[in-house]
Amino acid sequence: MRNSTMEYKVNQAYEELKRLIQWNPNSEEKFLQKMVCLLLPGQRKCWPEAIRDLRQSFEAEQWMIFVEKYRGKLEWLNSISLAELQRKIGEIFFVDHYKMIADQFLYKKDFETSLFLRIAMETGIRSADIPCIEWSCMHGKTIILEETKRGDLYKKLNGTFPKISAQSLRIMKLLYRKQGKIFTKSKEYYVRKLSCAWGIPGFHIHSFRNYRRKIERGISAGVQVPRIIPL
Repeated sequence: MRNSTMEYKVNQAYEELKRLIQWNPNSEEKFLQKMVCLLLPGQRKCWPEAIRDLRQSFEAEQWMIFVEKYRGKLEWLNSISLAELQRKIGEIFFVDHYKMIADQFLYKKDFETSLFLRIAMETGIRSADIPCIEWSCMHGKTIILEETKRGDLYKKLNGTFPKISAQSLRIMKLLYRKQGKIFTKSKEYYVRKLSCAWGIPGFHIHSFRNYRRKIERGISAGVQVPRIIPL
């Protein structure tokens, strides 16, 4: 089966769906909905049935059942490259994929890499500056840190200082108590580990800063599932 075929591309999407559900079983229904929206764009009327069919194919581990039923509606995949499809999958599942990777590093007790990723996602602080964060920079969940690129303090678009989540703060406290500092490696070390773990071509650490900027501007990041899909 050649990489250019529609069947191969659907199979790649199916494998990514399996991986996400394996790590986030409680989000299975949401992932199924998102994948149907991706594979059958503009086919809203058939989405409810397609979601049920994809679920049945997933449970039976027979992804070709879905392909055969919706072959005509899936032919548009022949007009895009595999790399483009993977980029679309990456956009749609960006937040879910991030959570999966962050939890994966926690599970492996690689707290520094997990925290590096979480700070990048939650604050938009440049990757080169994240390892510079020290305990003295922390004021509760607020980070007071100078940008090495411009010399200004990091601030959000509304002028407030960036904050991390309660869970990230707990990880940070754990690291500080254990080793007297938060980060012990270089930016390149963490980025290399994240790039390998991300698993989707085209990974860029700057994507997290761009994502945070979009959120601050009120721009929808990625493709969202419609709020109401009758099931």
